[in-house]
Amino acid sequence: MKNVFSTWPEALRHIFKDPINLFLFLAPALVSLSLYALMGGYVLTKGMSTAEMLIMKYVISKSAGLFLYYLISGLLMFLFFLLVNWTFVLCVGIIASPFNDMLSSRIEKKMRGGFVEKNRSVAIKDIFSHIGKTLKNELKKIAVIVVFTLFATILNFFPIFYPIAILLLSLLMSAQYLDYSWSRNDWEAGKCFKDIFTHMPSNIVSGLMFLALIAVPFINALVPAVATSYYTVLWIKRQSV
Repeated sequence: MKNVFSTWPEALRHIFKDPINLFLFLAPALVSLSLYALMGGYVLTKGMSTAEMLIMKYVISKSAGLFLYYLISGLLMFLFFLLVNWTFVLCVGIIASPFNDMLSSRIEKKMRGGFVEKNRSVAIKDIFSHIGKTLKNELKKIAVIVVFTLFATILNFFPIFYPIAILLLSLLMSAQYLDYSWSRNDWEAGKCFKDIFTHMPSNIVSGLMFLALIAVPFINALVPAVATSYYTVLWIKRQSV
């Protein structure tokens, strides 16, 4: 359990005291929120114009038409909310992955006393130079996340297994952000599993903290970068022991 809570201040300092890290923190969240805002506006505008056309064509009563219009409007908003709830975190994760990879790399270099690029344009160029490899790795992680999430969801139908489902999800939350450090340092699968289970209590507690954060709308857009910084700092501290 060492460093689980003391890592927070240092992780946040690495983000907010470095202008480039702050950019890497904000950019994917703003892109994701803008994407969903545009998509939501399109879905609601297109859906309501279609609904209005059908109501005018088939409904005679003005009061009934008005009732149907507001009913369909509410239904569309509810369905869009469900879509956002199911896909937003994954979408943010994919968009944020190249930024998070760079963020994790910069934090590790800083903590180990290496050179950290201070020119934003050079840093952005570096992000895009590795984007293919990063996205490929992220898609692999998402496949594992989906499988584990489905397994955990099935376990939730049996109350006796509910604690196991929560533990699995919390370990998975830790692993997906520790993976930036594992991949960058070419760790083999066996070594990664050993790292997860050697520090299981702290990985479970920290994973639970981030599971709680991703359940909060809008805050969850910022979670990937914060979690990346947090687990990079935590991982390096563990290597120093």
